[in-house]
Amino acid sequence: MSESEWTKILRWPGYRVYRSEINEQAKTLRLWVRRKRGNRKLECSGCGRRIPEIAEIYEREVRDLPWSEYRTTVVIELYRVRCPECGIKAEKVALLPSKAPFSKRFEEAVGQACESASVRRAARQFGLAASTVRAIDLRYLWRWAEGRRRPALRQMGVDEIYLGKKQKFLTVVTNLETGEPLWFGRERKKETLDEFFEQQLSAFQRTALRAACVDMWEPFRQSLGQWVPQCQIVYDKFHILQHAGKAVDHVATVTKTGRDGGQRLQSHTGPSRTLPDRDFGHLMLRSQAR
Repeated sequence: MSESEWTKILRWPGYRVYRSEINEQAKTLRLWVRRKRGNRKLECSGCGRRIPEIAEIYEREVRDLPWSEYRTTVVIELYRVRCPECGIKAEKVALLPSKAPFSKRFEEAVGQACESASVRRAARQFGLAASTVRAIDLRYLWRWAEGRRRPALRQMGVDEIYLGKKQKFLTVVTNLETGEPLWFGRERKKETLDEFFEQQLSAFQRTALRAACVDMWEPFRQSLGQWVPQCQIVYDKFHILQHAGKAVDHVATVTKTGRDGGQRLQSHTGPSRTLPDRDFGHLMLRSQAR
């Protein structure tokens, strides 16, 4: 097969195959590629500016998608450029998004496999270590998150996760309309949520926020009042019922039990929480007064 035919099959934009090697016994395919004559726009990998001066030419070997039962390796000819700001840097190549020895489309194939299978199964499929597959999947997810358009945040949820004695708490911010987590912060202080509003949201995004569902943790309420005063605070049902249960126990202890006209119960610790209608009205008025 000629080099031009290998170039058409490889389909790397701006590059051509100038050498090929097939090992039928080992089931491997190696292709050597270099830039086409008209493709001389070099960018610095550090700052991204275009550099006309070439400092060095070197080769880099990366794994690409397999062809049939042949494991494919591409040896690409690259340049080191002399950047006036960064010094000597490797050129920026869109086909090689990281320093790992894998092409971009190979990492995308591994990442897509991890969407429907476990890491170990994907590792067996591509003949890689599980740790390597996890690293590839993480880079794939980072590129996906940077390239996608995020939906507007109008309804947010704030909660904490208990991690243990050392780390203790982790604050989680989610988009309630899409159900996806947006941000994680250490501890559950007011400064933790302040960091999210200050660094993750612009002034316009903060004004678009309409409702926030939180528990009855006072530092979260203070942060919401400072950064999004127009936002309506909705307390989650679990904590409301928890406080209501405690209030019912308290009312059952200090108020009248029954209709005997004045006898009070000194202590009530039983499981029953059935109260007269006037006692529930008392409880509602107390909660509204708070």
